[in-house]
Amino acid sequence: MIFFVGIVACACVLLYAPGSLLLLAGKASPLFSIAVAPAVTLAVYGFLEIVYARIGIPGSWYTIFIPSLSVGVLSLIVTFLLRRHNKNTSNWDFVSGSIYEIGTAGVYCIIGVFLTWLLFLRKLNGYDSISQLFDNAWHLSIIRKFVNTGNYSTLVSGDIVPTIGSNFYPTGWHSMVALVMSMSGASIGTAENAVNAMIIGIVFPLSMYILARAVFGDKKVILLVSAVTPLMFAAYPWRFLTFGPLYSNLLSYAVLPGVMTSMMFAIKAGTMRSSRIRYGLLFLVSSIGIAVTQPNAIFTLGVLLAPYLFWQIPNYSRMSSWSVSRGRVGVIGAQGLFLAMIVVVWSSLYSLPALQRTVNWEWPAFVTKVQAFIDVVFVGFRDAEPQVLLGILIFIGIIYTIVDTKYLWVSVSYIVFCILYIICASTDGFTKKILTGFWYHDAYRLGASAVVMGVLLSGLGIYVICRVGGCIIDNVFKENLVSTRARVAVAIIVVSSIMCVVFYPNYYLAGTGDITTPFGAIRRDVHFWNSPDEPKSYTQRESAFVDRVKRYIPKGQVVLNQPYDGSAYAYGIDDLNVYYKAWEGNWMGRPTPVNHLLSTGLNRVGSDLAVCSAVRSAGAEYLLILDRSDYSTDPKNAKISTSMYAHYILSDWRGIDHVGDQTPGFSIVMSEGPMRLFKINKTCM
Repeated sequence: MIFFVGIVACACVLLYAPGSLLLLAGKASPLFSIAVAPAVTLAVYGFLEIVYARIGIPGSWYTIFIPSLSVGVLSLIVTFLLRRHNKNTSNWDFVSGSIYEIGTAGVYCIIGVFLTWLLFLRKLNGYDSISQLFDNAWHLSIIRKFVNTGNYSTLVSGDIVPTIGSNFYPTGWHSMVALVMSMSGASIGTAENAVNAMIIGIVFPLSMYILARAVFGDKKVILLVSAVTPLMFAAYPWRFLTFGPLYSNLLSYAVLPGVMTSMMFAIKAGTMRSSRIRYGLLFLVSSIGIAVTQPNAIFTLGVLLAPYLFWQIPNYSRMSSWSVSRGRVGVIGAQGLFLAMIVVVWSSLYSLPALQRTVNWEWPAFVTKVQAFIDVVFVGFRDAEPQVLLGILIFIGIIYTIVDTKYLWVSVSYIVFCILYIICASTDGFTKKILTGFWYHDAYRLGASAVVMGVLLSGLGIYVICRVGGCIIDNVFKENLVSTRARVAVAIIVVSSIMCVVFYPNYYLAGTGDITTPFGAIRRDVHFWNSPDEPKSYTQRESAFVDRVKRYIPKGQVVLNQPYDGSAYAYGIDDLNVYYKAWEGNWMGRPTPVNHLLSTGLNRVGSDLAVCSAVRSAGAEYLLILDRSDYSTDPKNAKISTSMYAHYILSDWRGIDHVGDQTPGFSIVMSEGPMRLFKINKTCM
């Protein structure tokens, strides 16, 4: 436990230190600097990693973190020296850094850390356990590539499997895990879990605090009761651990609320010019940090903030010298122009070649429109059990924003994403294609996008309940001191009760049976995907066989493999240089001719010169076969082989699937049950 806490602390230093120092040097307050630092750090790392790859400097914690930290320290020293000659040392951000603010931010983090331990860390099979969900083979292989080669560049990160097309893949999260491994010597599983624990327990709650502070101002009670809401939604961050896993979006969405605050004040009517420039620069740098982590978060950011800008346009009009009548016409015209600009920008981005893989990804509708609406009302976004109480809190929060209209844009932002979710989940066709393409038409990501504003609305809902309770107390207790204490007691009871209901585990109800709660399901699924007792694509027995293979063959030797037998994990977990390091769904482009010939024709290596040439081109001398007994022919489609982990088209892998003990051109050098290591005939070498 102590070692793991140390790894999490290492991750925090790597993510927060450079960005915090740079912001402090820019005269931001300490609390604001820390809260919004991650996106700045990710931008700096992303830039350095691209430059290093171009000039041939290997990436590691000391070539990436130390220079970033040094620049931050030097900038801070220069700022300090300049301040000695310039008495104007006021901060430009909206956070004063008072004891109350720091304490409130601390409450967000304390609750976040506790819930992360309760719902995530306690359900792991040891801190080094690895989830074998579909995308994690891809994630692990990219991290292993970073550590082994020192090439951390996001521009070529997708080259781990030979394909034709772009090799760009957003790797802010992968870079963090690799840097933690480089700095601490932790295993890849421990580093993954430490970074994820930090994101869930610290980064997202602290980022949400800054957004809540920006939206609600200094309304202390709202800010305090909202401390329990960031991690109340099963849709995010929790479902990103049990589907995908969507680790890149886990980090990009976690830093997004903090980045939103910089844009809010950059476009807010009445912001001083000097502050507007600083906020604008911060937003531009932070956007780069988001883009190198997961670009679809930029689109989430834009959609969330669009209603805010609509709400600001009248404020700009009131500050102008126009007459009232002309101002109204100007406001309507400006809002119409802004809407037209959104349409033009949206259409232009949708047509970009670099985004075609994303916007054309197919996720068919999976529920009816009525069911999708019910899912939204009760916050049961895809694969998230309905959260009825949370839905009620959000509804109360929306009603509050209708009464106090300065917060109404928050409800509009939330409702817009709920509508996008309904379109994505229940329809197919042109509208869905255009409106939800930037999120892969993925209902998981759209539901998670709604969570950002859902956190604020549910906080308002709790505040209203506490306020109603306080009014009742005031009518009962006339003495002011007694009334104040009673109001605090009621607030504590309300918040504690809501937390108990929201986070209640699964239970058995007599006469009904087992009841699955939203967070009971989260704990169940985290345990399932990390438990050694459940079926695995890459078993401990297969891992042990791979370890024997590593000791037998030369270090770094390319080994051909069929990734669906579990060997897609062999590189990321056990550092065996298999040729296919991920399943096809993650590949960045179409297979190269060599890639295609190996997967479809390797069994002809003893008779086909073209196949021999492909083997030589791949630099391979061995073929690894692991256990595929968990796969069977799909009863609905005889051309597909399927398991609980993945499925593949049989004809795409017939070249490896048809290799057996008697296949010409192969000789067995190691075997255990159905597992084999074949040596490829020397005539092909």
